[in-house]
Amino acid sequence: MRCWKLAQTKEYLHSGNKPDEELEFHIEICPECQSLMHAAAEEEKIWTELLFPESLPNDFTEQVMASLEQVDIEPARPPQPVSPKRRRSSKPFMKKSALWIASLLIVTAAFTLYAQPSIADWVRSIFTKETTDSGIMDARQLGILQNPHVKVKDKGYTIEINEVVADTTRLVMGVKITDPQGEPVVNQVSWTDLRILDLDGNEVAQLRETSGSKTLEKLTFAFTREIHTDELNVVGHVEEIGNQFSKQIVKGKWDFKFKVDMKKANALNIITPLNEKYITPDGLQIEMEKLVRTPSGVQLQLSTSLSGEAAKRSPEDMESQQKLMFHFENEQGEDISSVNNSRGGHPETIISQQSELQSGKRHWTYTFRYLPYDRQKLRFVLDGYSIPVKSNGSVELVPSKLKSHPVIFKDQGDEITLSSFVIGQDPNLQEQKTAGLIQMKGTFKNEFDKDAWFVRDPDGREYFTSFRGSISMGEMKEASGDPGFIVYEMTELPEKVTLIRTVTDKWYSNVNWSFELPKGKPIPGLENVDPQSYFGTEAP
Repeated sequence: MRCWKLAQTKEYLHSGNKPDEELEFHIEICPECQSLMHAAAEEEKIWTELLFPESLPNDFTEQVMASLEQVDIEPARPPQPVSPKRRRSSKPFMKKSALWIASLLIVTAAFTLYAQPSIADWVRSIFTKETTDSGIMDARQLGILQNPHVKVKDKGYTIEINEVVADTTRLVMGVKITDPQGEPVVNQVSWTDLRILDLDGNEVAQLRETSGSKTLEKLTFAFTREIHTDELNVVGHVEEIGNQFSKQIVKGKWDFKFKVDMKKANALNIITPLNEKYITPDGLQIEMEKLVRTPSGVQLQLSTSLSGEAAKRSPEDMESQQKLMFHFENEQGEDISSVNNSRGGHPETIISQQSELQSGKRHWTYTFRYLPYDRQKLRFVLDGYSIPVKSNGSVELVPSKLKSHPVIFKDQGDEITLSSFVIGQDPNLQEQKTAGLIQMKGTFKNEFDKDAWFVRDPDGREYFTSFRGSISMGEMKEASGDPGFIVYEMTELPEKVTLIRTVTDKWYSNVNWSFELPKGKPIPGLENVDPQSYFGTEAP
């Protein structure tokens, strides 16, 4: 259907009619009509507040009677035949009729306005400004929005899905849940049994983000493998609505299943090969593979591998915990998107990052909701990387003297002050269980969260040790304990112990690599689209 003008929108609002299915769906997916509806509703609200306050004044009746005192009301007359040659003037009648009609219109308008449902009650969509992004808007522009017509009801609660956007970047769906009174319900369902399957029944995506608004949940799935099929199945199994924070938990059955057509979206993908390589001074090789522009976003694919020496420092599962830090910038040097970066930028543009080891190389896929390399010149800039490495930094402690004589641990640019060592309740457990508690505070050049620690007593017994506390992000990270280090299974303080770090989540900043991305071809249908035009501001 065609979009309305503002006058038509106002006329519809005042009609009091409920939207039919076609109209409701159109408004939910059309930001222009949503803006018109909101503008008309705001104007309606202003006039309502001016003309029709929430309650009538106490002297309303007296005011009306007083205003009628100045109006001459003639007594009723018996009907008289009308002469064909002479007509009575109708001015007094028209004057009084206009007065009463105006009064009736005011009263009718008041009831009409107050009877209107809130616009927000039925404008529940993934395309509203608070729930959408430029990639989703691009996808809608290209016509890959699908309506699976899902509507399941049990125990008075209804789950409805009529908006799905899917391509090889992500699958996004809007879920509306309504209670028996027709009020929206959000954040009350665990979606652990909502799965995206290929035609062989293999699960191909993971739920990466649950967002939305006060009336709708927006679920974003990122694919865990390349999608080559033209059809996917979405299978949902919901047994309860509510959680530990809600007033009640309602048991029921809200199962659903629908198919998603991927054929049109797959045909729109544009691949831009990348042929850049870089080897860091410490032996990490990065090979850029390709950029894939899809209707709703962008995928960056690359691979990493370790030299022989680097592999010795990070054996077995340590290699899998590596993390690249990089960003994209425009010709003015402004950040467009940042990945794993403490330097700021736009981390919200990335949806997911995942890797898989194949033939000695780790293949990475980074999924972005916005990366406009097909619209402007962008540069990839490597900021650094982290990877756990074997280490053996240590310091000796005398627990009984630590409070009066704090000890400092120094290793690989990290510095920790240890100021207390006591036996107390393990703060990670509710049941009674003691552990060694080391109070600490430190600054870290490295990443710290994948470090491995243990405490060794004079008899050679080793106690697994972990950190509990807070870490502030930045170029130099600060950590403070709550209580700090927890030494598990320790029930009494030894005379002397050694704190040892066996794995350091090593941060490497000694890199110097950037390159300009090749200009990508725009998807046909988006050649002249400016993402900022969707929102009137910077594209999210």
